[in-house]
Amino acid sequence: MAGTVHALLLKISEQSSGQVHLPEVPLAPGSGLTLLPLTDEIVAAMGMTAAGAAPVTGFYDLRKDVAEWARRLSQHGVVAYVHTEFFGSAGFHAAMAWRDGAIAWGPLFTATSDGEAEEHYATVTDRREMAVNVLLRWLGVQRADQFDEYAAVGLDRCRWTAEWAALLPASRHQAVASST
Repeated sequence: MAGTVHALLLKISEQSSGQVHLPEVPLAPGSGLTLLPLTDEIVAAMGMTAAGAAPVTGFYDLRKDVAEWARRLSQHGVVAYVHTEFFGSAGFHAAMAWRDGAIAWGPLFTATSDGEAEEHYATVTDRREMAVNVLLRWLGVQRADQFDEYAAVGLDRCRWTAEWAALLPASRHQAVASST
């Protein structure tokens, strides 16, 4: 099973929920999490260009302008960046989170086997210890009867960033642009 997800997970505080108007995709009921897929189109609507900004050290696809936008947005709650890539059973996760305008968790880089990612990615043998699962536990997600936290919040619902983007309302561009 192949897939690549590049997104922000948002856990906006109740006090700020009326102030932040993003076209997120709700995740599992009760998790308080929504997902904003980071397609080139959505990043451009935020006034940034994914290819034009310098990458954040250690990440493949997180650009400094997107990270700065996420940091500012974290004044309204927790904003986490997640990047997963898998082909078959091999792959990697990269994740970090901001709260109150500062990095609050991570970054953490994990891979299922040596050689799947750069050297700074830790190899883990238990997929439940992959970076996004560890981040979700930090966010308070409990896996209950699911295999892992990733499945518990419904991140396994779509395997590609574009599939997540297809779930957004048609007016997503205006909403993203007005929230920056």
